[in-house]
Amino acid sequence: MLKRMRRRMERGFRGFPFFEEEEYERSLWEPFENMVKMFEGEIPEDLKDFVKEEETPSGKVRRFGPFVYGFSYSKRPGEEPQIQEFGNIRQAGPGRVVPASGGEREPLTEVVDLNGVYEITVEIPGVEKEEIDLSATEETLSIETTGERKYQKKVSFEEPVDPDKVDANFRNGILTIEVEKKEKEKKEKKKVEVK
Repeated sequence: MLKRMRRRMERGFRGFPFFEEEEYERSLWEPFENMVKMFEGEIPEDLKDFVKEEETPSGKVRRFGPFVYGFSYSKRPGEEPQIQEFGNIRQAGPGRVVPASGGEREPLTEVVDLNGVYEITVEIPGVEKEEIDLSATEETLSIETTGERKYQKKVSFEEPVDPDKVDANFRNGILTIEVEKKEKEKKEKKKVEVK
């Protein structure tokens, strides 16, 4: 039976109920067009920022996204597991998401506490070295990018760091930063006279 139907289609016979080529094409795509219209009507107001309308030679085109969301799970011996979210959408309650402020993505970031140094690895593909803006305080490191792809991340440190001793390298979309911890002040032992 399938072979017979295939032969009819090859000869141009569409069979009942499709008598005309135009009607046949319309019947194939109509359910998908209706589905797209249904989804467009259900897009929450918060996500309207992700819809961009562009004028093309063939008319107006709506582009959705990009939507980026992911998480990383890491577990080191003797430490609690760490789950880190990244992307350009955030959870705003049960079953509700909103775009990150300003449309920036939060990059995948790994912070490793080594002896006397924090080593931070940040994935920021599609960015040029000149578009990276780093700033450090004793408690935090801020990473921002300008240009077509925008990323933003603020890393907090458990121990104070020296903002003057930061070394950063960027290669193939990976930013590697080493931040030296502040040396703990050695407190002198003072002899107290007992009276």
